[in-house]
Amino acid sequence: MDTPQTLPLNLLHHLFTPLSDIISCGLFVVEILRDDSDNPQGFIGRVANQPFCELLSLNKEDILGKELPESLFQTLPLPAILREFLASGAAQIHRNLSLGPGRTCTIQAHLSCPELLTITLQHAQPAQAMVSSQAEIILASLGDPCTIIDRNFFIIYENETAKELWGANHGKNCYTIYHGRQNRCESCHTEDVFTDGKIHKNEKLFRVNGGEQHMEIISAPLTDATGEVIAVVNITHDITTHKMTEKSKEHLIRELQASLAKTKRLNGLLPICSYCKKIKDANGAWQQLESYLRSHAEVEFSHGICLECGEKHHPQAANKKK
Repeated sequence: MDTPQTLPLNLLHHLFTPLSDIISCGLFVVEILRDDSDNPQGFIGRVANQPFCELLSLNKEDILGKELPESLFQTLPLPAILREFLASGAAQIHRNLSLGPGRTCTIQAHLSCPELLTITLQHAQPAQAMVSSQAEIILASLGDPCTIIDRNFFIIYENETAKELWGANHGKNCYTIYHGRQNRCESCHTEDVFTDGKIHKNEKLFRVNGGEQHMEIISAPLTDATGEVIAVVNITHDITTHKMTEKSKEHLIRELQASLAKTKRLNGLLPICSYCKKIKDANGAWQQLESYLRSHAEVEFSHGICLECGEKHHPQAANKKK
């Protein structure tokens, strides 16, 4: 089997890889192998971007640089597409492709030359088909960012508030845009909704311009007529002010608790001498009233003479004052 020489294969990477990194749909470039009679004999994957692999649940290393297995053609009918090209004489074909229940894609195939077939896949669940006009008006008017994520974790709807905060990201992976990841998050609240069909509430902390931004994310299921969860609605609310208020209260409570812990309190009965007013401590020793209070209540004393004692002990000085 001969490798066609019309288009140098070493150019494919340079031509299509930059494009595959910026487009939101799935892209797959296939080399068509032909025999000496120019009949198609097989396909080799040459370029595939991440959205394409995610849509078809494939790994790049399993399809690039290798002749594609017949098992893949049950999902991606390349032989049938090529026969359609030969029968119609068209250079481009557009059709729908079912990837399973609730997973419909639009496929566009382009035969740029006899040896090269370019496939693009786009998830065929536009927001307009999933959100009624009344609901879309409500979502669009929300002051909080709102997005809708499909089962392949693509963003299929975003209101204007979300676009202002994160930019326009329709058709892109949520985990890449919002978390800078190449794969799904380990603890994904959207995936939790797909799993149990329930509403989930989560809080996330973002670092923005050196500061902290606390966000509360409410994730709710969006179901079809059969009750199957086909997408998840995420509404994000900024709770930074609330969190800062809570932290201030917690800080104040800790300070008060620390202050109370340092404060010594006197309680119970104190044995005190009826004559000299000394106090008997826990060890049985008698202490001056001032010494006892100083060690148990953290108070200091300044001494003076009251009027009655002044008259009793210093009558002459008291008389002069009169």
